[in-house]
Amino acid sequence: MPEPLVLQKLLAAPIARAIVEAGFDEVSGYVTAASAVAGLRTPGELLAAYGVDAAPQFVDVIRFRQPRLARFSTPTDAQRPWQTFSNGFLLGESLAPVWNLGRTRYSYGAEYWRIRSDGEQKCLSRYEGVARGWTGARQWRPPSPMVGTLARWRGNEFFADVVAESVLLTTIADDGPAGFEQIQARAWSTTAALFECEVFERVVTAELDGVPVRLLRTAGGTAEVLLLSDDPAVAERVGAGLVEPGVYEMVVTANRLSNLQGVENQLAPTNG
Repeated sequence: MPEPLVLQKLLAAPIARAIVEAGFDEVSGYVTAASAVAGLRTPGELLAAYGVDAAPQFVDVIRFRQPRLARFSTPTDAQRPWQTFSNGFLLGESLAPVWNLGRTRYSYGAEYWRIRSDGEQKCLSRYEGVARGWTGARQWRPPSPMVGTLARWRGNEFFADVVAESVLLTTIADDGPAGFEQIQARAWSTTAALFECEVFERVVTAELDGVPVRLLRTAGGTAEVLLLSDDPAVAERVGAGLVEPGVYEMVVTANRLSNLQGVENQLAPTNG
């Protein structure tokens, strides 16, 4: 099996804070091939490729292997308040391809890097999977069953981090199943062979005042949703906030949602 593509995500400040302060484990929006931007060694050079005229002391990026079941789309060619990369490449001479990544969880081993104005690059954190989260983050964030890979194994469903031909299975419970190791309070994990597991991602969509959305998390009669539109006028109409270029989110009461639908995207089985 070929090595998965290593992607790079330029972090907007709110997303960077969410990782450091709350262990935010989800990714979406613009990503590019890490190897294609390796020559952009300063914050100014990297931001220029994204159409931003600025030269801060540092920028932060995540480098991560392409997640299993990741879904990509080409950037829009519609007029937006941000650079849209409608030709499919970043600006300048890097010729780095750029895609819109559908919301998923970071792959195991994702790395949080800081690029400084003097060219120094330093890895600040590493994503150690669902049960451990980001090293050094101020909090561990329990995962959402609506974002990222899951697995069925021996008749039960678990959160899943696929690592090569193995699956790190995690359950969130007061008491873990037999053979599971307690990683932290209410987080229990074990490892299984990939061929023993049915790996999938569950995507739940709905409509909010006629606007298509994806459910990210639900709790206590409310739902955190991602707009499946990057149109600022549509976002303003329903009251969604811009999280990063092209990504609008909001929290709504569940009774505002209609036409709920769910689908399971399956990972092709492997032979043991």
